[in-house]
Amino acid sequence: MRPGTSISYLASLVDAEINGPDGPLPARFYADSRLVGAGDAFVAFRGEQHDGHDFIGDAVSRGASLIVCEDRKNVPAPVASIVVRDCFTEIPEMARRYQESFGDALEVVAVTGSVGKTTTREVIRACLAPSFKVHSAENSYNTLIGCSLSILAMPGDAEVLILEMGTNHPGEIANTVRFFPPTLSVITEIAPAHLEGLGSVEGVLEAKFEITGSQRLKKLLYFGDNSALASRCASMPSRIQALGVGFTKNDFTIRDVLFELVDGAPRLRFDLLHKEKCHRVVSSLFGRHSALAAAFGLAATVSLGGGVSSAISNIRSMEAPRGRGKFIRLLSGAVLLDDSYNANPASMRACLSEALMIPARRRIAVLGEMRELGLEGLEYHKALLPLLNQFTRVCLTGGLWREVFGDEAACAGVEFFDGPNTFACEIRRTLGDGDLLVVKGSHGNRLDLLVDALTEDGAL
Repeated sequence: MRPGTSISYLASLVDAEINGPDGPLPARFYADSRLVGAGDAFVAFRGEQHDGHDFIGDAVSRGASLIVCEDRKNVPAPVASIVVRDCFTEIPEMARRYQESFGDALEVVAVTGSVGKTTTREVIRACLAPSFKVHSAENSYNTLIGCSLSILAMPGDAEVLILEMGTNHPGEIANTVRFFPPTLSVITEIAPAHLEGLGSVEGVLEAKFEITGSQRLKKLLYFGDNSALASRCASMPSRIQALGVGFTKNDFTIRDVLFELVDGAPRLRFDLLHKEKCHRVVSSLFGRHSALAAAFGLAATVSLGGGVSSAISNIRSMEAPRGRGKFIRLLSGAVLLDDSYNANPASMRACLSEALMIPARRRIAVLGEMRELGLEGLEYHKALLPLLNQFTRVCLTGGLWREVFGDEAACAGVEFFDGPNTFACEIRRTLGDGDLLVVKGSHGNRLDLLVDALTEDGAL
């Protein structure tokens, strides 16, 4: 066992001691006991609604090999534990010191933006994997705690760490950057999102731009078609190379984009121009807007000196993450577009616009409300009505959608539903071959449960 990859080493980073057997670091760290598998670590955070210490037994029964907690009374003797004073303060500090032990050779890529963070992160991971030993966050681990758990699971031979950094209030990304300073940052886009905490699109820009505050930052990749973002990036210090990526003239320019379904499967094609070289890219990601995520992946590859040809090959073979533009052919013959993970005005418009360009017998939109949009939330929903009017059937959930239509829902040809599970039974009976079913909404609507119910019997 190499130094720095043992449980006892991890404990020593915060002057804690281990109880039980020492051993290699687990490959995954979780704060949700339901996600724990054999050999994983479980961190018992004390939250406002739940105390993770109450779920230590569940984590152990699922095979946890390490428990990080504030009180080990629920940890059985054969299982290793690290007892800390406060998980919320000491887990980030433990992760910071663990990352620092890798030295300056470790490249840290941090991704933020109003749309496409997770997809971009996954594309960057796929692009860099042939050239480097890459470790990346799982799921949407984009908070300080999420990044910390990702880092604690980093293997000792990692060369590149990829983090996703989200925010819903000023200073959040700045704090995460303070703990885990990136060497390469990516800003995918600036658009209305989390306006309740950030106030305005200008507030979103300032909050996302906090990702450039790292003293280790060498390069910044940003969406160059956004004039406000481009203007802000033009004032970067000379030590940081800012490179635009976009559909107009940029350092990395996307051209000749084509998206289509071929036998129910998505196919995206485009050319990427950089320094007079043209790269043809083919992908199964959803929509023309996904060309931007793929372009960021290739731009990150070039920026870190990776192999472009192998990166393009990996883009071709990768699939969209669950809930982020994933196509599923149902047993009925209908095609389900699962974009259910989250939604804001920009991502909702892109999804609906692309869906309307896909040939289908009927196009059905099942949409949840877009949350955290502040005082302008109602207007952002109303702005989507011209797109909704082009769908064969529109099914909505959430108070903001009900406020948009009031008592005129029946006249407008829209339907409302409450529970995703019960609605799944109804809509499943109506689907047939040639239908396109689009499912999208903010995560709080839990439309992922609708997708699960629609696919529980399998898919073609």
